[in-house]
Amino acid sequence: MKKEVLIKKYNNYIVSALLYEGNIVEFDVKDTNEISEIGNIYTGKIKNIVKNIQGAFVEIKDKQLCFYPLDECQKRDKLKIDDEILVQIKKDGTKEKKPLVTENIELSGQYLVLTGNKSFVGISNKITSKKTKQHLKELCMPYVKDEFGFIVRTSAENVSEEILIEEMKALTLKYEKLIQKLEYLTPFQYVGSSQSEELNMAFDLYPGQVEQIITDNEEIAHLYEESGYKVHLLNEKDNAINRIYRMKHILSEAMSQKVWLKSGGFLVIQKTEAMYVIDVNSGKSIGKGKKEKHIIKINQEAAKEIARQMRLRNMSGIIMIDFIDMKTTESENELLKIFSSYTKDDSKKVTVLDITQLGIMEVTRKKEKVSLIETNLKNILTD
Repeated sequence: MKKEVLIKKYNNYIVSALLYEGNIVEFDVKDTNEISEIGNIYTGKIKNIVKNIQGAFVEIKDKQLCFYPLDECQKRDKLKIDDEILVQIKKDGTKEKKPLVTENIELSGQYLVLTGNKSFVGISNKITSKKTKQHLKELCMPYVKDEFGFIVRTSAENVSEEILIEEMKALTLKYEKLIQKLEYLTPFQYVGSSQSEELNMAFDLYPGQVEQIITDNEEIAHLYEESGYKVHLLNEKDNAINRIYRMKHILSEAMSQKVWLKSGGFLVIQKTEAMYVIDVNSGKSIGKGKKEKHIIKINQEAAKEIARQMRLRNMSGIIMIDFIDMKTTESENELLKIFSSYTKDDSKKVTVLDITQLGIMEVTRKKEKVSLIETNLKNILTD
């Protein structure tokens, strides 16, 4: 399937869009005033240990304090104030919370992730063949050490053994060099990162995995060309990205509460503090006659659009979907099956649980980045 990445700058925001066969399926938004530090590695120092919240506060660069959960610390009983440790930022901070750090260092490759302090081999859940999983596990196990293990990404499924072994050796060397650095480093120093920022903006796709980067920004184009990507530079004054790919239009739609369906029905998507709530409405599309069949048709159409919207908006956590009531359990089970099939291509893990007695479908989606609605991009687009 043809994969491309659109990248455009809107004021202080850089917006990436992942294209499958020319259609936008996913967005990523970065505020250049709030660059993410996820994956950055620092030498830190323990400043405080608070046992009643099972956490420690670690100081890194510029006197910045980070929170370190003690349940992740293998030496938590021996941990002392002023201990120097190597930490990696796992989650950016907010106004209410400190950045979250871990001693379990991860280094990302194209097909594998090296995981510090975890002596095992994990396989992506998206690789479903038991035979393939077993083969990949047996291939990686000889390279696992007491200090680290590996997680095999979905992209490794059809890659040769030679390439995977080469990447394991490269990640191992990078990790060993990083650990050796510790002998010469003082606290509060930046050591490195799990992967490059341009790779994050390209949805973790390496040059060989994406056909081209399409942008109208010369600086971004140069950055990706230097990193080995094929780049197509469009004319910014011509508004080509918005005109050809309807990027601004699709972004605006993905931040709207109301989404129309072809049948005449519509979705209402709302975010609360605890969850997302999606209501499926028939609108004026229910006619006389075969009403139940028409309801099933609208629900199935809505299921496809909801799976698309979940990915476009980067919705995460608990998602409650109120489909139009159907008369039989068989129809509900069929809808569960259909909705699950629409989420198979999602880049994040989606779990479809069940339909409650009140007719609400319960879904969860893994959180990795902020959703579109949590950015201020909507204000920029309406300017």
